[in-house]
Amino acid sequence: MQRFAPFVLVLTCAVVAAASYLQALNAPFLSDDLLYIVLNKKIADLHFSELWRLLVEPYNPSFEFLPLRDLSFWIDIAFFGHSPAIFRGHNVLLYLLCLPFVYSITVSFWRYCRPLEALSAPWVAAIVTALFALHPALVESVVWISGRKYILPDFFSLLAIWLAFKVKRDQGFSSIYALATLVALVAVMFSKSSYVGVAAVISLLWIVFWLDIPAQQRRRSLLLWPLASLLVAAFLLLIFIVKNQGMDSVPLYFGFEAVTRSLAVLGGLTRIAISPEARHFTRPVFGDPWFPTMVGLGVVVLGAVGWGFVLFLRKRSLAGLAVIVFFLLCLPYLQLIPGKPPSLVADRYVALAIWPAILLLVSLIWRFKPPLRAALVLLVALPWLYQTVERPRDWRSEIALIDSDFRTYPEFSVTAIYKITYYLKDGLRDEASVAASHISPPEMRNITSKWVHADRVVHVDTVSANNPHEAIRLLLELEPLLDQQSAQAKWDTSRMFLRPKLIVTLSDEWKALSKEFPNDAAVRYNTGQYLFNMKYFEEAAIHLRAVSESKDTPEYARGTVFKTLGLALLGSGQLVEAEASLRKSLAQSPPDLQAYCGLTEVYKLEGRIEDAVQAQAKCISNDHH
Repeated sequence: MQRFAPFVLVLTCAVVAAASYLQALNAPFLSDDLLYIVLNKKIADLHFSELWRLLVEPYNPSFEFLPLRDLSFWIDIAFFGHSPAIFRGHNVLLYLLCLPFVYSITVSFWRYCRPLEALSAPWVAAIVTALFALHPALVESVVWISGRKYILPDFFSLLAIWLAFKVKRDQGFSSIYALATLVALVAVMFSKSSYVGVAAVISLLWIVFWLDIPAQQRRRSLLLWPLASLLVAAFLLLIFIVKNQGMDSVPLYFGFEAVTRSLAVLGGLTRIAISPEARHFTRPVFGDPWFPTMVGLGVVVLGAVGWGFVLFLRKRSLAGLAVIVFFLLCLPYLQLIPGKPPSLVADRYVALAIWPAILLLVSLIWRFKPPLRAALVLLVALPWLYQTVERPRDWRSEIALIDSDFRTYPEFSVTAIYKITYYLKDGLRDEASVAASHISPPEMRNITSKWVHADRVVHVDTVSANNPHEAIRLLLELEPLLDQQSAQAKWDTSRMFLRPKLIVTLSDEWKALSKEFPNDAAVRYNTGQYLFNMKYFEEAAIHLRAVSESKDTPEYARGTVFKTLGLALLGSGQLVEAEASLRKSLAQSPPDLQAYCGLTEVYKLEGRIEDAVQAQAKCISNDHH
């Protein structure tokens, strides 16, 4: 019993956590799941013989280059179809496969750093693994199907670290295990490139193992292995940066706010790793009332990392090693290079980093006598267990998930925007107006309030008055706001979240207005112009063609209408129709001479070089004029 009790503890906690996750097993696809899986015909139509393409181009609409994640989705679709239960079951299986590696690595770390307490390693590893199994930060990675891009690299990362420990020999390294580690590291990077910190962890271990070899027997050539680990990760990271260029980027920003942002994110991730508080999909950073405290906690963690390096290199301190590993795994999420997530801190970002945090916690608790030790472990475990049992219920529907966040953070623009979207979808405009009024940043509150008001005018007032002019005015006022980002958006990237939502919203509002007033030339033209500006060329052409054929379109505007229609047809690849429309633009009175610029592009694509040169000369002449 004494021998098997630790395994029983781990198994019990794993079963409880897995059972909690299964509450959401049959929940529908949520949020990004629709883009990655349901609407992703590119991956669904991929034939077995073409799987190699996953290694050379992104296979999802968000342009993320994640070959192994997309391969895992392809396997689920190819063998089981689009069943959410299968996808979630796959995530749960990956989660369960992580646990043996957490146990084994913890045993290795404990015996390496505390050889005099080696006999207690199984119990320590069992407690760390049990707490890892119960940690609520894993719920998001496991229950959310799109969380596959975190739970999959979690598995490969733990495998890589486990193999890295096997490399150690009394007087050298095992080349076979070192090569296997590098292969596992490639799998990590092919699953999620932000796990690049794993390479630094492996390199640190191998350098320390090299230092453990007696000086007279050390071979400098062994240092090529930690160097290879870093080079492999850096090379693959560079490839992913190039492959991901289609994604929206955020300009670099240097200033005091950039420093406090990174420190607050580090503090926020630490808080998620050790806190018993309720879990949320989106969390504010700058809008959080605890922001100064999070900055302070980030400073403390940085100081602890410096202390950990010194202590680990001098004494092989387990606490020092745990702090270092935690920091290295969190480092890619600190917004040193600004990203564009709606939330700067999230449970999924620490899905792997919770392991060294728990290891540190247990190593500190282990200093006490067994009764107090057990009490402290229970004090940590019970709140986590409650959150792990409770949280999957929010993932049974997108509305439940948003409601949970909105109740906690009604002033956070991201949660409010999600809520407003659903209110307007259900026609609850008064509730949407109240939600908009609670948003903290004034400029965000102003934009969302105008958005809600415009929606009311389009769907209610315009219909009752049978007059679209006020709706046109309000929608045209909203359009310039798409490109007006406050200076704070450079360092609080959650403020950028409104723009893509507003783009989709305005598109829907214009199309709804066109549906209500299909014969109104002003409505159809402005709808087509907006869709053209947003590069929805095929849809824009439909509306613009209707305007060009309408008898109500004024003569003075026909040149511009035909020109814009021609450019929309050009954008959608209909070159013959584009040329005809652009020529009609020039035949109007007055003509829109900018049509020559469009004709230049048409002629270039058709290989009519001489015609392109002539059209370009007229385009340039008109620009100078």
